[in-house]
Amino acid sequence: MPNFWSKAGQFISEKISGSRTQDNDIATACEKMKNTEKGLLSLKFVLQSFLSYYEKFSNYFTDINAALKLIYEDSPFYNFTEEITCKHQIIKSEFEEMNKKLNNILAKTTEWNIIFNSAKEQIKIREEKRKIYDHYESKISKINKNNNKKDLKFIERNESKFSKAASEYVDISEKTYNIINNSLKLSWELTNPIVDEIITAEKILFEGISKSLSCFKNNNERFLEIKHSLDNPIINNNNFTYDPMKYMGEKNLMKRISLSRSVTPYLLPPKKMNNLSGEDLEKKIKITNENKNSDNLCNIFINSRITNSFGEINENKLNEFHLIQDEFY
Repeated sequence: MPNFWSKAGQFISEKISGSRTQDNDIATACEKMKNTEKGLLSLKFVLQSFLSYYEKFSNYFTDINAALKLIYEDSPFYNFTEEITCKHQIIKSEFEEMNKKLNNILAKTTEWNIIFNSAKEQIKIREEKRKIYDHYESKISKINKNNNKKDLKFIERNESKFSKAASEYVDISEKTYNIINNSLKLSWELTNPIVDEIITAEKILFEGISKSLSCFKNNNERFLEIKHSLDNPIINNNNFTYDPMKYMGEKNLMKRISLSRSVTPYLLPPKKMNNLSGEDLEKKIKITNENKNSDNLCNIFINSRITNSFGEINENKLNEFHLIQDEFY
């Protein structure tokens, strides 16, 4: 066995220039094992994290459904958009089922943590054997270069130690290489059915989503169809009529005040009124002596209608307006 100082010198030398013996096949196998173990841990983390992925999808469908409800509730488009929100709920249930499946798959990965334990232990043992072998290999090399060395027993003793170290190093290297490769094969055998289950669960999930959304092929046409139906008075018999006076207070009081007031007709500018005969004027504004109070009320609305903050109303438009007959009562 090498003494302390030779070990210390070897340690320093390897830190500076690397190990004396380089085995590329072992190095490649160790790197492959390292990457495979990293991949197994990453896949396991994905399975553990699916719940967080699912919650994000779930929040998306919840939020978009809430937005659609606010936009289309109590509208002609509500039934169509309700179909969309119902399908979103079905898709959410598909994700819930996927989450359950992946939790069951995750339970099958507990042994992944120990797949490479034996290989790692063998790598440590091999590394110690390599250091011993490198030490005696270096020592024998120096002895052979020093021709002045005549101590044959010293040479024989170190050659014997070198032979023993070389044999142990070869044996542990072969064992380590085989254990690494067997561990890699075991990792694939354990992972293959897991990957199959994951892909199958994904396939079922996305087929379910596709089936749920397959009915939404001509969405714009459906919106336009509903809009045309809404705009067609023959098809849509539920035309909404807005009456602002429906929600006004003291309507009876307003009516009495209007009937009791004497309002001077101001239906046309003075210069236009002079051009009309009395018969035409009476015909256009519906003023009669028998219903003067009703005329006053009518004038209130007419005067409000001809108010025009953008300029004087032209004669043709004003004449068209006078032909309109309002029914206030």
